[in-house]
Amino acid sequence: MKTRYSMLAGVLMLGLASSAMATGTIGLFFDTAGTSAQLVGEPGMVYDGYILINNSDLLIGGAAFKLESEGGFMIVSETWAPGLLFGTLLTGAEIGLYTPIAQFGNDPQSICHIQVFSPTMIVNSHQTVVADPDYATPMLANSSAILFPADGLTSSVTLRPTPEIGLFWDAAGTEIVSTQNGGVMEIHDAWIMVRNAEMMVGGAAFKLVIDPRIMILSATPANGLIFGNLTAGVEMGLYSYLPVFGTDPGLLYTLQMTTFNNLMVDAQLQIVNHPSYDAPKVADNNAVQWTADGLTSLLTIVVGAEEMSWGQVKSLY
Repeated sequence: MKTRYSMLAGVLMLGLASSAMATGTIGLFFDTAGTSAQLVGEPGMVYDGYILINNSDLLIGGAAFKLESEGGFMIVSETWAPGLLFGTLLTGAEIGLYTPIAQFGNDPQSICHIQVFSPTMIVNSHQTVVADPDYATPMLANSSAILFPADGLTSSVTLRPTPEIGLFWDAAGTEIVSTQNGGVMEIHDAWIMVRNAEMMVGGAAFKLVIDPRIMILSATPANGLIFGNLTAGVEMGLYSYLPVFGTDPGLLYTLQMTTFNNLMVDAQLQIVNHPSYDAPKVADNNAVQWTADGLTSLLTIVVGAEEMSWGQVKSLY
């Protein structure tokens, strides 16, 4: 049988009175405004999270709840509003605040600030505010020590590498800078690939912005349903998923280009967003879209060879 007093019952002397007040919410958010309940980031970084109370219309004197986590990451710090605290976020916490927090309308207030970290990838780990073990539901208390049930919200954490889409000068997807000879008869091979995705890639959406001194002779896409074109914006739904893990890239397009007789230094070939999207996108095999980084490739042409007749060639000797 439990021997310790409940914080809300013992310290605040909270009653069991009911109220017709609005039902408050308690949830984990990744901004203080309470607009982002999904964290999408990269492994190896520390991210801030906030336990926010909203829609309670209370002068909040305390709370009791627990964060039920699917895990995959560490909470490296847990900082509560000043008060008398029993427990922790993941085991169940009861807090009586030294100074009440005014929370009215849709103006969320933070009762706990956490920092999360993972060195490895996490996909869609759910975090749900549930009842502290001493209660049937998450609870809030007002400054008069009256208890009110609250709704616990669910958020999610996804930490994964950001995919990259780039034009590469080698089929292994490692070189984005190249120095080549030019000329009317010179063909420059390139490959547009996605890398660093750590997923089975099922599609992509992006646009290629190319220096006007470079002409695309042919652009062969991977097998799939293709809408649009490279230089105006292309959306690709692949018939066969591309395994893009570790250092292995996935091929989206094979290109052949010419620079004619133009000389150039660090001419840019940029992967940018398709006009219908805010950034380059990569889709996984579940059709979930992920924002990608578009890379900028550079081409330098040091010799713009011209076609010569046999007589012109002989005159050089």
